[in-house]
Amino acid sequence: MRFELYKVEITRADRPVTGYVVASDEQRASEIVVEHEIGVNQQNQGFTLERVDETLPNDQRKGLDVLLESAPAGIASWCEPLGWITHAEPVHKLHLFRIEEIGGEDRFIIAPSADVAARIHGVCAVGPDNAISMFRIHDGLVGLRNEALRGLPALLEFGPVGMVSWDDKSGWSLD
Repeated sequence: MRFELYKVEITRADRPVTGYVVASDEQRASEIVVEHEIGVNQQNQGFTLERVDETLPNDQRKGLDVLLESAPAGIASWCEPLGWITHAEPVHKLHLFRIEEIGGEDRFIIAPSADVAARIHGVCAVGPDNAISMFRIHDGLVGLRNEALRGLPALLEFGPVGMVSWDDKSGWSLD
């Protein structure tokens, strides 16, 4: 069975939220969104679903066929270097991970699990001669300044998944 990809736009009292759902049909996508909302204990003022797997631009189709043919139904994210990934384990919120490179710099990654964060780091943070340095993965929330928490809950709700960086003026942004 080939699944379909739906874009969901949720209206919250304070902001709109956009995410993606892999499901067999629109009814199942709607059920997944409702389950997700209950899981994150969020109230909404309604949501809309739009099937997008047939209309995505070519530069956003990486991994789409694999996702639709073999991934479980659930929430999905687009990650530029990896393509489409599903939140395979029952994750209602994404996590912020801090990657501490041994002898290098710290990087932040939003991902559903530490395994996915390690994969994103491996693809995005290659050094000279395609070498990847040794690194440790930590909870990215530990040690953050209070101002760095601004806007983070919205990012951890639906993503996007990938490397992110903090700027004092503009907040968090996808690298």
